[in-house]
Amino acid sequence: MSAAADARPSRPRRYDFAPPAGFANRDAGLAVAALDEASLRLFDMFEDLPQESLHFVPPEGTNSIAMLALHLAFGEAYWIARGTGTAVPDELAAALRPGGQDGSGELPNSRRTPAELIELCRRVRETFTKPLVAPLAEIDVERPSDKLPLTVRGVLYHQLWHWTYHSGQVGLLRRLSGPRMKWVFAQKLTGGPE
Repeated sequence: MSAAADARPSRPRRYDFAPPAGFANRDAGLAVAALDEASLRLFDMFEDLPQESLHFVPPEGTNSIAMLALHLAFGEAYWIARGTGTAVPDELAAALRPGGQDGSGELPNSRRTPAELIELCRRVRETFTKPLVAPLAEIDVERPSDKLPLTVRGVLYHQLWHWTYHSGQVGLLRRLSGPRMKWVFAQKLTGGPE
C-alpha cells in the first residue's frame, strides 16, 4: 500500500467562520476568526507527529515544524504588541523568545512537544491577541513605529499572510519527514456562517 493510500484526512478546508463575540470591529473579528481557522489547520498538520518528524530539518534546510510553530506564536505576539502599543507580558515574552529570529535571520532549535506548541499558540491568541483587539472599534488608525507606520488592520492581515506562508512550509516538512495527509474540503465551499 502506498504512503498516499495510508494518508490520514486533514482538517476539512472551510471558510464559514464568523467574528467571535465581543469584537467592536467586524473586520477585526473576521480576521481573528480566520487566524483561528489557520491555527487549527496548522495544529492538525503536526499534533499527531512523532518527535523525530516534529524536529526534522531537511538537508540544506534550516527550520523544523516545531521551530516554525513557535515562530508563529512569537510573531503574532510581537506584531500585535506593536500594532496596539502594548508590551508582551514578561512571562509570555520569555516563553516566546526562542521563536524569534537571531541576527542571521535563522530560528533557534526548539525541542517542544506538539501539545506545548499548541498551548503556547493558543495562549498568545486567547490571552493577548483577542483581549487587545476585541475592544478596538477603529483598526485603521496609523501608529508610528520604529520601523514603519502600521495599523491594527495591517498587523492582522500580515498575521494572516504569516500563518499561511509558514503553514505551507509545515505541510511540506510533514510530507518530507513523516506521515502523509490527504487534503480535504468541508462538504460545502462557502464563506460566512451557514
